[in-house]
Amino acid sequence: MTAASTPPLNSIAVSLIASIGRTDFQFEMARTLRQFLAIDAGLILLYRRGSAPRILYNDWVTRRGLSDIQRYLGGPYRLDPFYQLAADNPTDGLYRLSEIAPKRFDNSAYYRDYYRYSGLQDEFNFMFSLDSDRKVAISLGRGRALGSFNRDDEALLESVAPLLQSAVIRHWRELRPETLEPSSTYLNHALGQALARFGSSVLTERECEVANLILRGYSLKGAAERLGISPATVKLHRRNLYAKLDINSQTALFALFIEAVSAAGSLYEDPLQSYLKRPSANIG
Repeated sequence: MTAASTPPLNSIAVSLIASIGRTDFQFEMARTLRQFLAIDAGLILLYRRGSAPRILYNDWVTRRGLSDIQRYLGGPYRLDPFYQLAADNPTDGLYRLSEIAPKRFDNSAYYRDYYRYSGLQDEFNFMFSLDSDRKVAISLGRGRALGSFNRDDEALLESVAPLLQSAVIRHWRELRPETLEPSSTYLNHALGQALARFGSSVLTERECEVANLILRGYSLKGAAERLGISPATVKLHRRNLYAKLDINSQTALFALFIEAVSAAGSLYEDPLQSYLKRPSANIG
């Protein structure tokens, strides 16, 4: 390790250690890596023997929208060189798509039907085993604007691999294994995170509070009592947030919330942030 590489590794190690066991571990891990490496797309998947992968984190916005990853989980993942590598190779480590992809990858069915829409030009994956049947895959990708990773980028990724592996195993195998499989507790947590952040990228803080209470079933009077303001003021905030979201009823707000959560790539962002990036979104 060179002297120049020591400061970022120390900073990465401190950040990873601080986030192990927290509910926002994967978000903090992605954020930390982005501080030292330019990345267009981050994706963390759980590969499970005999099952489709499961998304643990995603900020991957494709030409078809962020939710296109759901189509990947519907079948194309079987042709993904990284998935095939994880299924066939028990060795953990850092892998580059250009080094593991089959010859004439650009002519493959996987590239033609799915990967070309990602807009990515270069991609690395960390593969870390949790047990004999499960691996965590951390994908870091770049599009044409950033260009390919260079030798210094690859050297940084190689040097940080042991830190990431230790953090991933400690977090998901030893401290929070319950977050790897769907459960009512985890889903309730996810819903709570979505409610707390819904609208924060578009609305004022007070409008977000009113929207949150409406989504939780509060009446105008109940919301007013909860916020310590008059029903008339709640009604004003409701009118303003409806206008900003281009809706006109509580039913439409519920529908928008459900659609936004379905499009969200992370529990730790405003669900509307991803939803509004979709070509079909029409909120003004």
